[in-house]
Order: sequence, then structure tokens, then C-alpha cells
Amino acid sequence: MITRLKALLPHALAILGLLVLSVIYCKPALNGKILSQSDNIQWQAMARETMQYKHAHGTTPLWTTSMFGGMPTYQIAMETPYDFTGYIPAVLTLGLPKPINVLFLSALCFYLLCIVLGTSPWVGFVGAVAYTYASYSPIIIVTGHETKMLALAYLPAVIAGFVLIIRKKYLLGTGIMALFLTYLVGANHLQITYYFFLMLAVMAIVYTVYCILQKQYKHLIVTGLLTALAVVLSLASNAVTLWTTYEYAQESTRGGTSELTPLAETPADKSKGGLDKEYAFRWSYGKFESFTMLVPDIYGGSSSGSLNNSSETYKKLVSIGVPEASAQEATQHWNLYWGDQSYLGTSGPVYMGAVICLLALLGLFIVQSWHKWWLIAISVLGILLAWGSNFPAFNYFLFDHFPMYNKFRAPAQALIIPQLSFAVLAALALQELISGKLSRDEIQQKLKWTGMTIAGVLVVIYAASFGFRYTNATGNMQDPGGDDIFHSRLTQMFQGNTQVANELMTALYADRQALYQHDVWRTAIFAGLAFLLLWLFLRNRFNSTWLLAGISLLVVVDLLQVDNRYLNADSFMDESSYSQPFQASAADQEILQDKDPYYRVFNLTASPFEDAMTSYFHKSIGGYHAAKLQLYADLIERQISHNNINVLNMLNAKYVIVPGNDGHPVAQRNPDALGNAWFVKHILWARDANTEMKALDHLDTKDSVVIDERYKVLIKDNPAFDSTATISLIANNLNEISYNTTASTPQFAVFSEVYYEQGWNAFIDGEPAPYCRVDYALRGMQVPAGKHTITFRFEPASYYTGIKLAISGYLVMLLLLTGGVVLNMRMNKMNDGKPKSV
Repeated sequence: MITRLKALLPHALAILGLLVLSVIYCKPALNGKILSQSDNIQWQAMARETMQYKHAHGTTPLWTTSMFGGMPTYQIAMETPYDFTGYIPAVLTLGLPKPINVLFLSALCFYLLCIVLGTSPWVGFVGAVAYTYASYSPIIIVTGHETKMLALAYLPAVIAGFVLIIRKKYLLGTGIMALFLTYLVGANHLQITYYFFLMLAVMAIVYTVYCILQKQYKHLIVTGLLTALAVVLSLASNAVTLWTTYEYAQESTRGGTSELTPLAETPADKSKGGLDKEYAFRWSYGKFESFTMLVPDIYGGSSSGSLNNSSETYKKLVSIGVPEASAQEATQHWNLYWGDQSYLGTSGPVYMGAVICLLALLGLFIVQSWHKWWLIAISVLGILLAWGSNFPAFNYFLFDHFPMYNKFRAPAQALIIPQLSFAVLAALALQELISGKLSRDEIQQKLKWTGMTIAGVLVVIYAASFGFRYTNATGNMQDPGGDDIFHSRLTQMFQGNTQVANELMTALYADRQALYQHDVWRTAIFAGLAFLLLWLFLRNRFNSTWLLAGISLLVVVDLLQVDNRYLNADSFMDESSYSQPFQASAADQEILQDKDPYYRVFNLTASPFEDAMTSYFHKSIGGYHAAKLQLYADLIERQISHNNINVLNMLNAKYVIVPGNDGHPVAQRNPDALGNAWFVKHILWARDANTEMKALDHLDTKDSVVIDERYKVLIKDNPAFDSTATISLIANNLNEISYNTTASTPQFAVFSEVYYEQGWNAFIDGEPAPYCRVDYALRGMQVPAGKHTITFRFEPASYYTGIKLAISGYLVMLLLLTGGVVLNMRMNKMNDGKPKSV
């Protein structure tokens, strides 16, 4: 027992070190500070109605009315009444606050992978730091991409489970792989999940070749079957999320296809059932920009970066009379990025670490395991995918032909693949160094090759710094003339003085070059120190303990120094400051005085379809979401963006917020908004969707409705309009909407609710009733004479059946995992329990 505790002590200390590091890095979170996350603020706005409903009813609704006239909440805040999957993550993260919890979770999962691969605890510590604190992680944390970071956190543990299956710990490996893949998929970031399955496919191909060469056919078959079982169990455990997401995707801009003929100005590269190429390949990493993995800020870092008081820009601002405090404030958010990605909102580079890149390169020479080959393969794959439109022959082919690939955007995200592979290679290289399996003379020779390669690359990068203009004014496919836009803003800022704007741009170019050259020298110092440590170790100047201590210190300082450029103490704020973006304006307060809560608001003081802040207080015509319903996107493009007042009326846009004379928002009431439902006098039949949309150009939506002819079977007769007939909303409970009607003759009702047939069922007096799509995007139905109650209920089978599948899959997975743990504990009594490398 004592021996076993001693064996566990190094693991406990390494994990404690990872915990302490995450706490120190994000210490303000322990003091009640809240991380200011730009995208998370948008999420809070779009999800406020959903969270209020949850507070009142104990579970989240399946539908929200706060954005785009109404949409499912599947991609906003998806929960079920049975939160059976939350206990294990809560234990693993120790109840720590954000973002400490996800950083520790990521490090813990990668540490597990390292131990499974056969590294020592302290090598595992280095690997976990390398993976978790590569710059992309803090960047996505501070921008609020929480689901992406969660998926990244779980990913290494899934691979650890697969490796355990390969090592013939069948039951335990299948259980661990199924468990963590359940949480990876459950994070609901489909692009990261897609990249994982690409990695898994590469691993499977390489291991298949390995097994064939070793003639391990039976083991290969067993491994394949158990891996498939783990995948099936994880998918079953997430059935409710996957099924509803798939269903929604078919109706959204991410997966659905518009029924309309594209406009003349619509890009011809719109993929079938996917995104436009231009949109999808925004944020494609530049080829030379890939060297940011070694040298972080050669392309300026962030499009809203920070300069110090010694910068040329600061000096120029002060010299032209800008007060020092104002100049200092302005240079904290300056346009420093000049690479190939989108000018709008590039948050920072993907930096793996100078020390880690050195170790990973050394690993190519000295790692003996077959794992090296799949790590090389996925590294190359990830970089090629990240190049996106900068390598069109490869990436456009995948986009056009690879399953589901045209659903994703921002190819630069693929660099999470080398983020993992570089860290694993670095850990395996360290383990080879301290294991003594290779002669020190042989390793010294290969270390020389590594050092010369890194030095040569840095010389090339530094020499290139004298050939760049440090401007993206010529533009690129995604953002024509990013610096031209910035120059225009500077001209406006200084009241049309183009000379001052030109001088500030010249200062900016000088600062970009200074950042570039500074970081090349910085990388040279860290790589040189790491090389020196390795060389002295191989010359027997100190033992492996001191080597690992020195490398650990270098890796931590190297990565956290860069991370602090993006996520630091200034990223946190107290709760009162955090809530400032949600302060109601005078226009908001005026609108909120309306006693009828079921109207919509069209806010023209912001970009209405790229901003969710209006949804915090109101039911918005616009909103912010990457996957809008396709029919609503069509309505935006063809009607709303052209200010068709009749369409706004049918969407019940009772209030329009516009800029006032003093620049402050002003609320204007629209007296012609048609309300929640109304009866129409005339039905116009359209032969197809194009005709239906075209009819809306001049349709009086109060008196008439246009319907596609496909729905004729649902409507028996034209309405005999009764001027005394009434229809009124009883209640809108998000998942259920009820109306009362009174009419002396059959009527046709139009409901100001977005049409979504995947789950909305209609009832008249409790009996199922047909309804159809009208006015291209709304619901309509024939209502019989007399007094009736009409009810719409959102009850998608994908949700309710998915819950049953998820519970079943999760229970089977837990039983499998429990059996694996018990069996492994029994086996450990017969051996030392130390994992062996494969």
C-alpha cells in the first residue's frame, strides 16, 4: 500500500502543479472578478430570454422569440431536464470558477494522454502546459468561445482512451474513450469534433499499417470494433444534441439550401447545402504566417493590439498634440495585424512555443515509437487545412467533395491539430532523452541538426523582415484593403487631415516591423536556452531532474509571457462593470413601458443582423448567430434589408430604434405593425418560392397573403372575410402559443411566427390541425367558423426521443467504464501498473 502511494505521489504533485499554474494565471477569477468575453457578452444577450425561462420553469425552452423573429435554442442554450452528464466534469474541475476550470481540465486531460503514452509525471507536466497554454487557448477563452475550449480540453483524453485500446487494455480504454468523447461531442462545437475525427482517421490508418507489418490482425480487428463501440456510445449519449442540431442544420444557412434562385450579385461559389466559399474561408492562415507557431507576433498579433509608450505610434500621437493619457488609451486598441486573415476581429496568432517547437523538431529525429508517424501526418494536415483559400487546390477540393466540410468556416481553427501534435512530440522527445534508450552521442548529433534547423529558420524569418511593407492595404479575398479602412478611420478621427493619417500609418508600419523583429530575437533566446539545457544534460553536467525543471520553467515563462498579451488581469472586471453593456438606453426604457410584451423591435443604431444586444431587452427582428434559418436569411436579403415596410409590419415590428439628432438612440412606434395574428381577405397563389418572394415586394400583408401552391391541399376554400371576426393571442410560453378566435364564417389566419416545421404542431380545440408556410417565412392556417382555441406546440421528436437514447447510451458507457476500472485495478495487483510505451 505504501509503495503504491509513493508511486502515486509524483502524479499528485504534477497535477497539483497544473492546478496551481491555472490558479495563478487567472487569479482574479478567485476574487469574484468576471472575465470580459466579447462573444460571451453577445451570447448573454441572445440567451437572456432563455435563461429567464429556465429560472422560472427549471429547464431551458426549445424555442426563443428574442432573435430573428424566433428560432430554436439548440445552438444557443441546449439543456435537458436530465442533467446526468454534469457530475463527472464538476468533479474533474473541482468546482473552480471560469476560466480556471477549463484550463485545469485541459491540462489534466493532456496529462492523462502523456501518462498513457508512457511519459514520466514531470514530462507529462511539460506536455500539459504546452498544449493548454499554446496561445490559441487563452485567445479563444478571452473572446468567449467556451464550447470550443471545452472541446479542446476533452480531446487529448479521448486519444488517451484510444491508445489504451491499442495497448490491449480493452475495457478501460473503451470506457475512457467513450466517456471523454461523450463530453467532447457534448461541447457541441462541431468543427473541433470534425477535426478530432480527422485525427482519429489518420491514427487508425497509421496503426493499421503498423499492425499489418507486425501481423497483429486479430488485435487490429478487436481495436477497430471497440473504437467503433466507443464512438457509437458517445454519439448515443449525445443523441438529443446531435439529432436536434442535424435537424436544425437542414433548415439553416449552415446546411440548408435556399429555394430561391440566387441574385445576380450572389457569389457563384455558394456550395450546395453549405456555406459560401468567401464566407467559409474567411480567416485563412497565410503560408508564411504559419511561422507564428515559432515566432508569435511577426504579423502584428491582434487587429486590436496594444502598443507601449516607446512605440512610434504613441510618439506620433503625442507629437501632434494628443494628450498623453489619450494617446496611451488609443494605442491599447490599435490595428496591428497585417496578415492574410480577416481584418475584422483577428484576435491573435497561434503560438506553440519556441521551446516546444525545438523539442518537437528533435522528436522527429529521436522518437522511436510508431506514434511519431501519425503525429507528423496530422501536423501537416492541420497546417494545410489552416491555409484555406491560400491553398485552394487542396482546400477547395475538400470543401466541394468532403462530407460535411462545407458546413464550417474559419480554416485557421485547424491549427488546433498541430497544437496537440507538437505538444505530444515534444513530450515524447523529452521522454526519449531521459530514458537512456539512445546513446547520448547519437542524440547530440541529432540535437545539432535540430539547433541548426531552428537557427536557419530564424535567420530566414529575420531576413524577410527587411522585405515586407507591413501593410495589407492591397487587400485579400476576404477583406479588400484592411489598412485602407483603418486609414479612412484615422482621417475621420482627425477631421479630414490626411497628412496626419498618413504619418500615423507610417508609424504603424514601423511598429509592426519592430514587433516582428523583437519576437524573432525573443524566440532565439528561448530556443537557445532550451538548446543549452539539452546540450549540458547530454554532456552529463546535471541529471534529468534538473533538465526537466529547467525545461518546465522555460516552457511556462515562454508561453505565459505571450498568453498575457491576450488574457491577463486586465481581462477581468467586477460584476458591476461587467453588466454595463446591458444598461437600457432611453429608447429601450421607453419601449419597455409598453404593457404588451409580444411585439418586435428593429434596431437600426447597430448592424441589426450582426448584433444581439437588442435581444437582451426585446424580441428582435435581427440578432447575432452564425446559423440563421435559411428562409429568414432569404427574407433579410430580399426584403428586410430593403426596408420593405409591409414585411416589417407582418413581422410585428412595433418599434424601430433609430439614431437621434444628438446621436443617441430614439424609439419610433410603427402604428401599422400587424400584431401577433390577423385574418386576411385574399390569398395569392405562387407557383414557386421565387414567385412567392417576389410577390412580397408590393404585397399588402394586412389584407392579403401569398402562399406556395404546394400547400393548396391544406386549404379548402378561399376565405369569406368577416370584418367582425377576431383573433387574439392568449399566451406565448415559448414552447407553446395559444390564440382565441371568433368568426361567423371560415377565415384564413396569418401568425406572425417564423415557420419551422421540424417540431411545431398545430391544434384547434385540442385536435391536430394542418398549417402551412405563408408569406415565405410565416405560419398560416384555415380557421373554421365559431369560437375556437388555436394552439401551437413545439414538441420535436428529435428532442424527446433523443433524451431516451442519450440516457441509455450514457448508462451503458458508465457500466463499461466501471468494469474497465475494476479490471485494471485487479491487473495492477499482479504488476507494477506502469504504462509501457507502444
